[in-house]
Amino acid sequence: MRTMTCHCGAVLADADTAALVEPVFTHFHSTHPELGLSRVSVRNYLDAEDRSDGATAPVGRPEHIDVLPITPDRADDIIEFFDRAAFADNPAWGSCYCMFYFLGGGDNPEWRHIPWQETREAQHDRLRDGKTTGMVASVDGQVVGWCNATARSEFPGRVTGDDDHRVCSVVCFVVAPPYRRHRLATMLLDGAVESARAAGFRAMEAYPRREPQSAASAYVGPLDLYLRAGFIVTSEEPLIVGLEL
Repeated sequence: MRTMTCHCGAVLADADTAALVEPVFTHFHSTHPELGLSRVSVRNYLDAEDRSDGATAPVGRPEHIDVLPITPDRADDIIEFFDRAAFADNPAWGSCYCMFYFLGGGDNPEWRHIPWQETREAQHDRLRDGKTTGMVASVDGQVVGWCNATARSEFPGRVTGDDDHRVCSVVCFVVAPPYRRHRLATMLLDGAVESARAAGFRAMEAYPRREPQSAASAYVGPLDLYLRAGFIVTSEEPLIVGLEL
């Protein structure tokens, strides 16, 4: 028997994951219509629950954390991180594979209808082709953190037509639950700045939220993180910070 407990407390059950999709969809459609969930997004969530078996309990700060550039040879390790560890405590985001902004972000009405297998393969291809750049944090050879810092020209919702390929956009941080509150985001951002400078970008740009509603919604990085790294506010509305390299 496969069960799922809704955030409202309702417990939904059926024979297996495939069978559970319809009762979960029906429940959300009737009780939480404001969420606008599709059957695909329901199945994405249930599958993410099934495969996200990474640890969630906090650990002490590791003695050594490697901060490394995202490179094609790390593609498989990064995908495994997203498969199992990245969203062990938040399976609702387990189908993203950091493809949201590459696929147009909130302006893409098809986002909630994309099966997780497609976003997984799309990101895997990007990583193997060197099209997604940024940094990962690694402990004992295991990826535990991620920073997506890729050319602005790769993000449909961010392009301005003005030197987009020479501006590096920081769009996402993900840290596995046990390793949070150990300054990994700071380490990842510092590494991303140095990597972008070495790659010949002329500037970096990021899009923090002033008042994130949750820790998860601060995945773009808090404003203070960027200000400490030397970024300055270049736009108040929408909020954008930049750093000349």
